[in-house]
Amino acid sequence: MYSNKQNNHTFLFILSLFFAFTNLSAQMALQFNSLDSLFKYAGKNSATIKTGYQQSLSAKWTKIASLGNTINLRSPFTAAWTDNTILPVSYLPAEAFGGPAGTLKPVSLGQQYVSSYGITPQIDIINPSAWARIKSAELNKQLTETNNLVAKKNLFESISASYYNIVALQYQIKNTEQSVGAADSILLISKTKFAQGIIREQDVNNATINFLNIQDKLVQLKLSLEQNYNSLKILCDIKPEGNLQITESVGNNSINSPKASSSSLIEKQSQLQSAYFKSELNVNRLNSFSPTLSLIFNQTWQQNSNLSFTDANSNNFTSQYIGIKFTMPFPFDVNRLSTNYTTKINYNISNINYMHSTLQNQINNKQLDLEYQKASSTYNTAQKINELKTINYQKSINQYNEGIISTDILLTAFTDKINAELNYSAAFAGLKYAETKININNTIQ
Repeated sequence: MYSNKQNNHTFLFILSLFFAFTNLSAQMALQFNSLDSLFKYAGKNSATIKTGYQQSLSAKWTKIASLGNTINLRSPFTAAWTDNTILPVSYLPAEAFGGPAGTLKPVSLGQQYVSSYGITPQIDIINPSAWARIKSAELNKQLTETNNLVAKKNLFESISASYYNIVALQYQIKNTEQSVGAADSILLISKTKFAQGIIREQDVNNATINFLNIQDKLVQLKLSLEQNYNSLKILCDIKPEGNLQITESVGNNSINSPKASSSSLIEKQSQLQSAYFKSELNVNRLNSFSPTLSLIFNQTWQQNSNLSFTDANSNNFTSQYIGIKFTMPFPFDVNRLSTNYTTKINYNISNINYMHSTLQNQINNKQLDLEYQKASSTYNTAQKINELKTINYQKSINQYNEGIISTDILLTAFTDKINAELNYSAAFAGLKYAETKININNTIQ
């Protein structure tokens, strides 16, 4: 009786471990049945997207700071505690102290313990360089956001390339596994025919070579699949031990002709970069030559005592003033002049890049459309060839079994069928990638 209870407890313990392991595996598994679902995951988890968000926050706070710096409110506070260990000595007429006329008496003047506190708030009334900095900060914010869009576009293009490579490779692996079985059957048939004296030994060797080649092809495809999964994990920031699964397969996703590529992101990026450097050039020039007019106020408190810093009966004095401060930068500051020249060079370079990117953007759009047309033609051709090669192989295997054709002809038909399947899946992936690339460029702008 005790043994049965112990067995029941052991069974329940093992069952609970099984379910715990199953739940853990399910939590670690990441399945995606479409590229859009993978894009959503990458948008939340990719380091590229997260970094871009932080850069946008930084640019936003830079702009906020530029608004505050137009008045540049500052209020420095100072405090000083001085112990005059040896007071200065002055010689005064002795008769003032009851001494003989015509003589001098040495007298120590001053207070030994002096405490002083001061606050000097000031704001800028006129500050042209700070005003110009607002525009520069706004352009920097827009440029940062555009740079993030470019990074996102490049990321999504890389993700889609790996994604459709995986879709094609999984299709190829599935078909190649079937082809391994077919190659094994051909090898067995050839061995039987050789034993019957119908074919030569060379035919058996060729069938064996065909079988080994298909096996190696399967190994290579599986390794390529693992490489592409690893690339996708890096792009989407998925842990190496994560169980990533792409469930979409070749032919499951319909082919949709995209609209003509109309992206202007690269041109916009260069335009903003040029405008930003122009604004920075203006800021640096104003920093070098424009004056600043500030309103300034000061309040100072002083405590004097010959006993201690904390003397309750110390002599207290208060002073204050208000005024306007005019500040003019020295125009021949070498560092500022160097910064001006460097910014001007950067501005000239950005202008050249802007002119180039305008042409590049238009040509890139045409290139994307041409790539899609090429991929579409390749896919349609590969699809028809795959159908024909499959029919040819089925007829060849029947004719081979009937002894109508030789082993070489059968192996050629078999190889053609495999290559047609590989080309078809690769063409499908290429077409979907070309379609997706245009959609990404039209969407992320």
